[in-house]
Amino acid sequence: MQFPDPCLVRALCSLLVISHHFQTVNAAEGFKVIGPDGPVVAVLGGDAELPCRLSPPLSAEHMQVRWFRISFDSFVHMYENGMDRNEEQIPEYRGRTELIRNHISNGSVSLRIHNVELKDEGRYTCFFRSDTYYEEATLELKVATLGTAPSISIIDYQDRGIRAVCESTGWYPEPEVTWRQEDGQSLTSLSETETREHNGLFNVKTSLLMSTNQYSRISFRIRNIILSEERESAISISDELFLRVSRWMVSLSIILGSVLIFCGLLVALVVYHLRKERKEKANLSADVESLSAELEWRRCCSYAVDVTLDPETAHPELLLTDEGKTMKHGGIGENLPRSPRSFNVSPCVLGLEAFSSGRHYWEVEVGDGRRWELGVCRNSVRRKGWITRSPEEGYWAVKLWSGGKYYALTSPETRLPLSESPRAVGIFLDYEAGKVSFYDAENKSHLFTFSDTFTGSLRPFFCTQDKPLRIRPVSGWE
Repeated sequence: MQFPDPCLVRALCSLLVISHHFQTVNAAEGFKVIGPDGPVVAVLGGDAELPCRLSPPLSAEHMQVRWFRISFDSFVHMYENGMDRNEEQIPEYRGRTELIRNHISNGSVSLRIHNVELKDEGRYTCFFRSDTYYEEATLELKVATLGTAPSISIIDYQDRGIRAVCESTGWYPEPEVTWRQEDGQSLTSLSETETREHNGLFNVKTSLLMSTNQYSRISFRIRNIILSEERESAISISDELFLRVSRWMVSLSIILGSVLIFCGLLVALVVYHLRKERKEKANLSADVESLSAELEWRRCCSYAVDVTLDPETAHPELLLTDEGKTMKHGGIGENLPRSPRSFNVSPCVLGLEAFSSGRHYWEVEVGDGRRWELGVCRNSVRRKGWITRSPEEGYWAVKLWSGGKYYALTSPETRLPLSESPRAVGIFLDYEAGKVSFYDAENKSHLFTFSDTFTGSLRPFFCTQDKPLRIRPVSGWE
């Protein structure tokens, strides 16, 4: 038996020691968590794999690896001390997740979600923690599925021509539809499309009106833009159909012409009297609406509460003054504690108070600020990384943003056509009724109301990127 050269053995041992030394130094200095460059796409009912890795490559066998969505504590999957720890996993993911750790010694893992559902779509956070350091990355999962093959039918004698109707069901997300001639030219601009949602999936019904037989053959394509896959159907049109339509339309046009003249005169007389009556009612309705809005605002004021800003949740660039009643953008974190509960991207802060029942009202001076957000949010909202604020993410808020435009942060956002710019905003939370209402606290007018079902505790939410915001005492109740 031949033994290896002793010099070669010593050299290999030295390389192993140096490699271990550099891994230890890198771990002590920290690491980055890197996710995929774009969204991960999964087919409904199939499996999704969400990849995540450490840079530089370090062994994560003895780290904590946690996957979560909105709340850090409500996790999708957790691995710790060399094994899965899913006793407190979110119920809807139980039995459906698996951590792929074939390359965990190089810091690379993937979360596999079995039997993907529509509600699985959204943002996920991959979190690594060693004994002395932690970091995270956010990635997005998109869910898609193809629907049924489209079916085309012909309806003649309709709307002065022949109408082709095509239907297909079971698509996600909402598909793209296209009508084409035999030579490939698009006819989509001449069509009408209706899309309805059923159990989260989209059903499509579209029609194309043809007044002359210039299309001997037409085709319909329906495409899933995420999967880049499509389904197609085609049909040929005969000249005989158009001949029947033309004879029928001549007789119908003569009859309709006489009827329309008489109806036109009658409608003109009715419209004149209706407009006059409507104008009188509108003036009375405006007065009643204004009085009703003020009475509702005064009722809200009777539930006034004292709200104070929570420094542990504040972004480092916010400066909190006036005993926690005023927030100003532009600080450098000198008066705020470093906290894992703070926002690290958006310049936001929460109120100290948490509400899990009852009615509560407070007011915030916004002055001539041009970029702010106000409202309530769940106590468990995610505060790290870029956050899309909407009811689905646990936020019920309104904002003033670029160009002096006001929005309610619904999904998608709702534009608020305000005639006056409020200098103070009142927020009213009715927990049991599931409502969050916003008021112009100066002219006592209603701005917007969210309706939802609340669970867990809610906290006041504030955000500014220019002028200070101040929580002021409520003085409207008399």
